[in-house]
Amino acid sequence: MKKIAFGFTAAMALGLASFVAPASAATSAPTGISTSTDISAARYVRRTVVRRGPVCTMRTVVRRGPMGRRVVTKTRVCR
Repeated sequence: MKKIAFGFTAAMALGLASFVAPASAATSAPTGISTSTDISAARYVRRTVVRRGPVCTMRTVVRRGPMGRRVVTKTRVCR
């Protein structure tokens, strides 16, 4: 019980000491300029990829041959 009472009195003494200290000893408030560690200063950059030159794909064409068999031809198609 003595330890609890001693803890309360120490907390009250520290609280009163903070009110007695002069304002010049306190830290200054931020002036509105955000620092680099601020969450609101995070910058999200979205990058777009610029394709240069033709884009080519392989197109598979399936058709019937002379005897009814499947003939598969792959052609390169560029756009």
